[in-house]
Amino acid sequence: MRDRVVSLGSLVLVIASVLFFLAGAWGIMSGRMDVGDGVLTLAGWMLAGIVFSYRYADPKFLDPISIVKSR
Repeated sequence: MRDRVVSLGSLVLVIASVLFFLAGAWGIMSGRMDVGDGVLTLAGWMLAGIVFSYRYADPKFLDPISIVKSR
């Protein structure tokens, strides 16, 4: 059950990061955001989307307990 909740939460975060990425791109195109700030914003949301998409695909991939046990 816990894995399903983590997977569903990760999916929601992936969708949110895509929406915020698009909002950042819109902010750059409309001139509300400087290019430098926009690039950092887009890079951050893209990185968050990539990380949580792996978490969504395999909930046990980034399990904190397995990371501690492997060391």
